[in-house]
Amino acid sequence: MKKLLIILLMSGFTVLAASPTKAMLYSAFIPGGGQIHNKAYTKAALVIATQGFLIGSTIHHDGKVDEYRKKAADTPDPFLAQLYSERVDEYKERRTSNIWWIGITAALSMIDAYVDAHLADFADEKARLHLRFEEETIGLTYRF
Repeated sequence: MKKLLIILLMSGFTVLAASPTKAMLYSAFIPGGGQIHNKAYTKAALVIATQGFLIGSTIHHDGKVDEYRKKAADTPDPFLAQLYSERVDEYKERRTSNIWWIGITAALSMIDAYVDAHLADFADEKARLHLRFEEETIGLTYRF
């Protein structure tokens, strides 16, 4: 089943013309998916690494919250209980911060994929557009 899902996802990346909406949706559901769709592999690696780090860090901090919450509940020493409670708050803040950064990087990745897909044929369009400077006039020529 997993192989079938991977094959279906990868077949969507082989579309010849870059669709901005598809690129944005790929980027929304798969870290770096929109960049892979647009064949921007360096950007995809950067997005995957960044979001992977943030997701892993969030999972780690969530585990620490649970760990220190259990320690605070199990310790008879009020000083240690207070210390563990402070650690719980600290790791909660880190976890929340990471969740915000995941959302920000996901949104920026989606915007990048959408804009990059729109500009996929920019080199072809640029070749058809010519700006000419003559003495006191400027001419613009566009070939259809």
